[in-house]
Amino acid sequence: MATTTTSNLSANQKALGIYFDTRVIESLQPHLYFEQFGTVETVPEGNYTSRFFAFNRIATSDVSQLSTEGTGPTAIAVSVSAVDITPTQYGVSVEMTDLVALTAVFQLVNTTLTEVGKAMARKIDEVIQTVVNAGNNVIYSGNKTSRSDLTSSDLIAVTDIFKAVQRLRRNAAPEYPGGGYACVMHPAVAYDLMVSAGTGASYWEMHKYAQPENLFRGEIGSIAGARIVQSPNVQTFASTVTVYPTTLIAADAYRISYWLARKVNTYVYPPENAVSVNNQLGQKGWVGAKTNIGVARTQEERLMRIESAATAL
Repeated sequence: MATTTTSNLSANQKALGIYFDTRVIESLQPHLYFEQFGTVETVPEGNYTSRFFAFNRIATSDVSQLSTEGTGPTAIAVSVSAVDITPTQYGVSVEMTDLVALTAVFQLVNTTLTEVGKAMARKIDEVIQTVVNAGNNVIYSGNKTSRSDLTSSDLIAVTDIFKAVQRLRRNAAPEYPGGGYACVMHPAVAYDLMVSAGTGASYWEMHKYAQPENLFRGEIGSIAGARIVQSPNVQTFASTVTVYPTTLIAADAYRISYWLARKVNTYVYPPENAVSVNNQLGQKGWVGAKTNIGVARTQEERLMRIESAATAL
């Protein structure tokens, strides 16, 4: 007769962990808007600092005509900047009682894991936004010159998108595969853009139907090389009015480092398996997740931000 031993339980727990980790990763993906536009790296174990290098462009004036046969050009120095990132840890823990676990353990755990995944995704996107939207390349709607000058009537206009795209192109900022720059905005701002003068279906649907396989997560269309991505998790700025940032992003503008191989680690402790000095009767259990993340802007000239008000609906 076979006997279940602790070695069997360990194997089962390991398999259980893989299943739940997968569920949280699947929950994360549809809600990560800003992460999809950064260059993501996983830091090998044993390293606290993640370092990236940004190379400044070599000016065409440094490319010399070789007028004398056998004589090379005057050597120049290449300018390289190092950007260091260190991890910040974020996590969430949901506590449940044994009575709840006994009556609906599978549904409760699965639902909780899905919600934990969504919360972690929103937090990761907030962390990325905080860094990305701290740059100084800003256009203020309504031809204003500062955030504090914006009023409730300073809504985003198509000309703001045109200006931002042209500034990125003037900086020779690289586009994403399939063409264009990412343009992340709140749905309220997208509404203002869609109803403003000069926006039509031909603007919004052109990229969507031309290359559907290359659509970004949340993409709804394209205007003048700006691929519009709606995110309900765009973080606003407090000012004289609520200010909504619209972020235009070129390829490889910022880096994201994770100090966990799976981005997010999941922890599931059913009450009966969480007995301890402080939980002697196994009356409480926990479901939670954590991540270790660092973000840095590496190419300032590849980021533009439009700040505007938005219509209250």
